[in-house]
Amino acid sequence: MDTRFTDIKVLIWDFDGTLYKPNPDIWHDVREAEYKAIANHTGWKREKVIAEFENVYKKVTPSATEAVAYICKMKTEDAALEMETYYDRRKFLSSDSKLIALFKKLRSFRHFILANGVAHRITETLVVLGIPKETFEEIVTSEIVGVNKPHEEGFRYILEKTKLPANQHMMIGDREVVDLAPARALGMKTCLVWSRDQSPVADITLPTVYDIEKILV
Repeated sequence: MDTRFTDIKVLIWDFDGTLYKPNPDIWHDVREAEYKAIANHTGWKREKVIAEFENVYKKVTPSATEAVAYICKMKTEDAALEMETYYDRRKFLSSDSKLIALFKKLRSFRHFILANGVAHRITETLVVLGIPKETFEEIVTSEIVGVNKPHEEGFRYILEKTKLPANQHMMIGDREVVDLAPARALGMKTCLVWSRDQSPVADITLPTVYDIEKILV
């Protein structure tokens, strides 16, 4: 066991691309949903939609949902809610026995989801993966805090909930800028999953999400 992580009490999980392996088919559907939302609100043709999205995404904000909200002049939570009606990640996923076993081994920890999606869609997908919603104290999204990661509000919200020092929390995600950098800035420990290249941002990098038990249990 890595002794750096013996003090961790709370695990904060990103959802998409973290609790399941990043899936190009899902990402394609998500991007098409983002384009559709922009087109619906602006009336632009596809070429202009894509160009304007690329002018904002990763330049103005690293959150694709916030990019849509910015372009459409709408609230982030409203953009997320609309986009989630245009795709269904569940059709690409199934029950994951290894993930189920992982959470059983991690039952002594407190768990939160901090995601840029929509809470009820995440809950529906947890059912498909085989993970009870009750595993998590709360699913925190822009519906609660008003903004998406990498803004700090969601992380601070969880810190206020747990009443524990930041260094007793570990943020687990698949994106350095969105998931890990803001957590680290607040003093949380960070773990990048689904990567074989050591991250300069994360305290530890793991090839799969299932390897979490090796550093905590």
